[in-house]
Amino acid sequence: MKSRKQKSEELKSVRSKFPGSSITVFTTFSKAGEKGLSVAQMQQLKRSMRALESEYVVTKKTLIKRAVDGLTGDDINVYGMDGSVGLVIGKGDGYAVAKNLYDFSKKNPALHFWGAIFEGKFLDQDSFLEMAKLPSKEVLIGRLLGMLTYPMRGLAVAIDQIAKKQQTN
Repeated sequence: MKSRKQKSEELKSVRSKFPGSSITVFTTFSKAGEKGLSVAQMQQLKRSMRALESEYVVTKKTLIKRAVDGLTGDDINVYGMDGSVGLVIGKGDGYAVAKNLYDFSKKNPALHFWGAIFEGKFLDQDSFLEMAKLPSKEVLIGRLLGMLTYPMRGLAVAIDQIAKKQQTN
C-alpha cells in the first residue's frame, strides 16, 4: 500500500501530464471476472502509444478522479467505470491516438473504452468510438480530391466521346 506522500507525488505526476495533451482516453484493461491484458500485451500497447507521443498511465481511481476534476465542465464518473482503469494521455494527433487504440482493441478484446477528454469536452464511449473509426487524414484528403476532380473527369470523358463520334461521322 502506498503512503500518503507517494499518492500525492503520483497525483502531481498525473496532473502534470494533462497540460498540452490533445486527448485523454479512459480505458479498462481488466474487468472483474474476465481475463485482462497480459504483461506482453500491456507492453505492446505502451510501445504503440509512445510512437504517437502518448503515454499509458495506470493508477487508482481516486487519484484519476482527483486529477481530472476541473479539466472539463462535465463531472466524469470514474467510479462508475468497471474494472482497472488506465489513462492514455496523448500529446500528438488525437485522431491518430484514438484510431491506434481502437485498432489495438480489435486485436485485444480485453481493452475497453469508457470515453475521452478531447478538445476540453468529455466524449462518451459511443462518441469516442465514432471518432476512432474515422478514416485517416490521408484517406479523407484523397476522397476529397477524388470528389473535386470527378466533375472535370466526367466532362473530359463526355467531350472525348463527342469528339470520337464526330470523327466517325
